Amino acid sequence: MKPTMGMTRGHWTIARVIVGCAFMVLSATGLRAATLPSRTVQDANKQITISVPATWHVQSPAGNVTLKATAPTTGHGLPDTVDVVVHGLPPGVSNAQSCINEAEWVTQHFGHINFTTSSSGPVTVGGQPAYSHTYIWKASTGESRWSFQACIVQRGTGFVLTGTTGNTSGLPARSAIIRQIINSIRIMAKPQVQPPATPTKPTAPGGG
Repeated sequence: MKPTMGMTRGHWTIARVIVGCAFMVLSATGLRAATLPSRTVQDANKQITISVPATWHVQSPAGNVTLKATAPTTGHGLPDTVDVVVHGLPPGVSNAQSCINEAEWVTQHFGHINFTTSSSGPVTVGGQPAYSHTYIWKASTGESRWSFQACIVQRGTGFVLTGTTGNTSGLPARSAIIRQIINSIRIMAKPQVQPPATPTKPTAPGGG
């Protein structure tokens, strides 16, 4: 590129140095995120595994949730979370899209969460066809939260994954790591799940 009018050769050199340094900082940040130490965890019934950052706390089960992973508390807002719910599907719910529709209904009517949908549609999760729903909502603390939810259906069983992070200034804080964790799911050959039960009031989506 040629220097613009009013920009001296010295100014142009400084600008190129600044841009170059910014690129190196961003590259280094991306490298650290990609090489973040992780561990593979499994639910108590050995139905699924996911890979989470080594510092995250894992519970299985956690109330109505089959497996829950929670980031360390920083003291600044709610922690990031990833929840996995494995359950037998009720009659009429036979594919990933109807599964995610059911999850939305439960979120609204039992979780009492008023969300704003950002996007929805077919995706691939853990190498499996799935359907996703991305939405914004407010926690009881008043904090804006971003959630990515996806559902996989196999042999009459639904695998609903919900990842949640902060939504600071209208931007999800750590959506990349949330999606990375969700995409790491591996479903065991023969999951052992109970028949569908009457929904009970869950915690807020993603545990936040």
